[in-house]
Amino acid sequence: MMFLDRALSEEPKGLQETFSMWYSFMEEKIEFGHFVSILHTKSHCARVLLYCLKIARMAGLNDDETTVLCKASIFHDSRRHDDTRDVGHGARAAENFRRFSKKGLIPFDERVYLIMAYHDRDDELGKEKFREKGLAAAIPLYDIFKDADAIDRWRISPTALDVRYLRTDWGRSLVEYARNLVRETT
Repeated sequence: MMFLDRALSEEPKGLQETFSMWYSFMEEKIEFGHFVSILHTKSHCARVLLYCLKIARMAGLNDDETTVLCKASIFHDSRRHDDTRDVGHGARAAENFRRFSKKGLIPFDERVYLIMAYHDRDDELGKEKFREKGLAAAIPLYDIFKDADAIDRWRISPTALDVRYLRTDWGRSLVEYARNLVRETT
């Protein structure tokens, strides 16, 4: 976590503690992929976790909603096969999360599962699945997560993020923060 120490030191103590707890869980328990990624690493997931926590504070989310975002952050790229679009890696990560839940390592939450399973798909497909499952109230969490994941595209290249596709004002408000954080940590 040392690569984020400076950024975290400027955050409220509660955010730092929540980040540390989830980051430690990811580092200690989650094995990533079956290839050596240069883009979809635990460092990427850690930054997504930080962005989710910052947005959760801005949005006034409760602990339950924030936990949904944290779980999705640490698992979402854990089952990639390559660094391309790899459509389907979200569903594989969601199944990995389900396996952890069945082992009693983390409580299962259908919202977390759906966020991960559809984060690599078209927004409307994911949102329709939330509605089908009676979880339409969680669609804003899906949007927040997708924005948090997207704003870390600065790690790919200076032109990899098209801010027109961000879904929330909170995500848009973190664009420069994310750009600077990636510069400092990669």
